Amino acid sequence: MTQLPHIARAPWLLAAATALALTGTLLAGCALLDRHSQLTIAMLMDDQGYETDVTTNPVNITETACTEELDCIEAYSTDEANYYRFNTQDAATEYVASIDDGFAVHYIAMDFTGKDSASPATQRSAMERLAGTWQDYGGTFPDR
Repeated sequence: MTQLPHIARAPWLLAAATALALTGTLLAGCALLDRHSQLTIAMLMDDQGYETDVTTNPVNITETACTEELDCIEAYSTDEANYYRFNTQDAATEYVASIDDGFAVHYIAMDFTGKDSASPATQRSAMERLAGTWQDYGGTFPDR
């Protein structure tokens, strides 16, 4: 009688290895399909369907703002704030921690420095719009 390979004698081992490989593949896919990373600032600037425009006079400043000094991947300036999108959520959070007046949600940071012509209420609405984009923000908003 021929002996079966070791794996054939332990079907549970084959099942466990398959489950482990499948779990690893699914987790890798989740990281690649992180919907928060797919939101661009350009999408936010398309303010259609809202009563109040809180992204007034948007200007794409990516070429001048996203440099070696500021490792962002997209940037826009509006009357209410400068918006910066980063490769990681940690980078957005770190950027806001490095400035005096900012707010971050997922991959996007808002910088209110020098945006004194916008009212605090409009800037608060801009933060709420960004935070409400995915309807999963559970944090607070800085006083404006």
